[in-house]
Amino acid sequence: MSQKLVDLKSRMKSVENIMGTTDTMSTVAAAKLARTRSKAASLSIYAEKMRQIALIQSEYALTSEKILREASPLLIDKGKQDRIVVFVIASEIGMCGNYNGLIGKRAHLFLEKIIKNNKDVEVGIWIKGRRGERYFKKNTPYPILNVDSWSEQGVSISDAITLIMNMTYLFLNQNIDEVYCAYTKFHGPTKREPTVLKMLPFNLGIEEEKEKKERIPQFKDWIYEPDPLVILKELIPMYFKIQVFDMLLESYASEQGARMMAMEDASDRAKETLAEMLISYNRMRRDLITLDLLGILSAAKVIEKEAAAQTGF
Repeated sequence: MSQKLVDLKSRMKSVENIMGTTDTMSTVAAAKLARTRSKAASLSIYAEKMRQIALIQSEYALTSEKILREASPLLIDKGKQDRIVVFVIASEIGMCGNYNGLIGKRAHLFLEKIIKNNKDVEVGIWIKGRRGERYFKKNTPYPILNVDSWSEQGVSISDAITLIMNMTYLFLNQNIDEVYCAYTKFHGPTKREPTVLKMLPFNLGIEEEKEKKERIPQFKDWIYEPDPLVILKELIPMYFKIQVFDMLLESYASEQGARMMAMEDASDRAKETLAEMLISYNRMRRDLITLDLLGILSAAKVIEKEAAAQTGF
């Protein structure tokens, strides 16, 4: 067999192996996406109800900075923007198309805008997902404060708690004025939206609701049991935890959706390549068989002439 034919057969085997890998990764990503979407759908209803409760209570109870401070120090606006940290939610592994590049670019553009408005501001990056580190090392001068890993199980409430602890530690103990989070909203496997959201000081959304002219339910003669501050002290951390957990679920679902689409595209390209290689392989085999037949016919004619010469006929 021709060496070129052997080499082509070997390459075809490699493409088949790649196609098997991409098909498997696409299937796994689809399964993880389905589980994550189920969690996110269950949480979103609870999160929206919690948001409404927090919004109503804050409208009536948080009337002064003293009450704000007593309710939660996370609500206090420091009145400056000198030191900022952006938490970037990326992926732990690759093979997910431009997912990490898009969220990295979104965070990068956000920081450029901040620096343009305040040249003396100090900024830092805190990354969850080791693949996100590549973008900032290659494309930005911003210091990377830390890189956290994802667990093999995906998103858990412990991930949200760890993220919250890191955010609150920086805000309360390291003189960070504002904390933001860059994550990817999930709209569907083919539609994702890189987003930057202000996390601290924590905003219950009163001003946004007023700007949207949405009516906050009005109630009179509130009777609190126990004290309203006690309720808010429990409500605010819980709402914050739900919000962070929801962001992680959205980002993880976006990652799996991006990986599923990227692996499906890779499988399609592998199939096309394999089909082209198969055509080339069959053509080479045909040419090789033709050459062999021509050689056999030539040899037969030579043998026939030699036999005729020996017999004299």
